[in-house]
Amino acid sequence: MVKNYLKWLWKVIRKPNEHQALKKYLLFRELNPFELSLVNACLHNREYRAGEVLFEEGHPLEVLFFIVSGEMQVTGKLNPQGSAVLKKHQFIGVIDLFGNNKRSGSATALTDLSVLALTESDFQDLISKNKRLGNKLLKACCKFLASYLQDMGSGY
Repeated sequence: MVKNYLKWLWKVIRKPNEHQALKKYLLFRELNPFELSLVNACLHNREYRAGEVLFEEGHPLEVLFFIVSGEMQVTGKLNPQGSAVLKKHQFIGVIDLFGNNKRSGSATALTDLSVLALTESDFQDLISKNKRLGNKLLKACCKFLASYLQDMGSGY
């Protein structure tokens, strides 16, 4: 951990606010620069062409997607209107992560799409290896899920 901290400190001195763009995503808003650097180290850039399928309903959840640019259409049982369009700074996968770890819907790129992918195993590692970071991420997930339930009209 000390070694990671020293690496991070060196990066901060050389490039302040390098990972600030991640704060645009609800899950990462409360993270400090060191925690953002830990998350960023786990993110992978992925590109999809318009019409490409990102995942299909019933498939195992492998990654959470954070949209950098473009639009994605999501269909499935969690969308009361039948489908939803996700755009820049939105994300998908949290509901399925805390469900049965299977995709509850399908997602297709509506336009050329650039996303950051965080694997389910990396997410679990982030939570378990750094308790403070884990608590912040889990709290953000709870806020997201509560907001989703309220928007659905089932605010318990």
